[in-house]
Amino acid sequence: MKKVLRQKLEMLTRGVEVKKSQTLIIVIAVIAVVIIAGVAYILLSGPVAPTVKKIGLITGTGGLGDKSFNDIAYAGALLAKDDFGIELDYNQPTAIAEYEGIQIDYAETGEYALIICVGFDQVDALTNTAEAYPEQKFAIVDAVVDKPNVASLLFKANEGSFLTGVIAGMMTETGKIGFVGGMDIPLIQDFRVGYEAGAEWSNPDVEILSPIFVGDWGDPAKGKELAVSLIDLGADAIFAAAGGSGLGALEAVNQESIIGFGVDSCQDYLYPEIVASMTKRVDIAVYEMIEAAIDGDFAGGIYEKGVADGWTGCSRLPEEEEFWEETFNFEETPLDAAVLSKLIEAKDGIIDGTITVPSIYD
Repeated sequence: MKKVLRQKLEMLTRGVEVKKSQTLIIVIAVIAVVIIAGVAYILLSGPVAPTVKKIGLITGTGGLGDKSFNDIAYAGALLAKDDFGIELDYNQPTAIAEYEGIQIDYAETGEYALIICVGFDQVDALTNTAEAYPEQKFAIVDAVVDKPNVASLLFKANEGSFLTGVIAGMMTETGKIGFVGGMDIPLIQDFRVGYEAGAEWSNPDVEILSPIFVGDWGDPAKGKELAVSLIDLGADAIFAAAGGSGLGALEAVNQESIIGFGVDSCQDYLYPEIVASMTKRVDIAVYEMIEAAIDGDFAGGIYEKGVADGWTGCSRLPEEEEFWEETFNFEETPLDAAVLSKLIEAKDGIIDGTITVPSIYD
């Protein structure tokens, strides 16, 4: 009896093992079919395209074609688009009141690796938007927004102004130079300090007339009047850092056939008498921020850079001249070889530290 029971138990055990083996075979077969199907799908559908990262650019109210920050920022973004294969969207507000709505429209999508806002008049709007969308990365050009998700891009104006001063000191024939500022504030005084130091570096005998401030960013008539007053005192080289008021000062330069210097962007194209401009290379700053954003290296905070980093300079430096001519479609008049040599010497000195440019903030 025991023998019979043992035989039946062995038969049942063998049956369970057979069923387990059959089940395992079925599972393996199903997995194999799924894997084969997946591989076939990949082979038939081709490689999966990487997600294209998007960048948003919101210009100042002047829009594209301003031959200033908007155009330069756009040039930097276009170069990044070509180099990194990104998608670039841009918007051109026509009024300050539009800024916040456009910023929100971009941020709301969650699609943009970086949203770039051009100009100090976007500060209030971006302060609100950056707080409302803390995960969205932003950059603002030539202004500060104190939020952890905003990169504030600033430019050492004193260093670029030093280079224009070098040219003024070399080219003045009367030995007297002047400065027209928009407002008597530290920001503009920093342009003046650098300009005067550069002139004294290249020409220790230069006489620097007392600076004049318009008291307004948008009064070209007053800017022209004040520039003429400097010319009447013997100045034959004038640097204008006065926004729209500075355009009037440069008009006086043209009218009186002396030499003048533009600011922020290359303004050399305005008149033959404008021999150089102090430049803020917004294109380079924008490019670098886009690169950081798409590489995952973006960090909010204040980025203030100067000549050594290529963020400020002079339109007549060889490495800049071609960019400005192509961007603004004009042709520079060559500088005298001695002046150009001195300009390059000054730039190299700033970079290697043998020249320390003073600042109003020192």
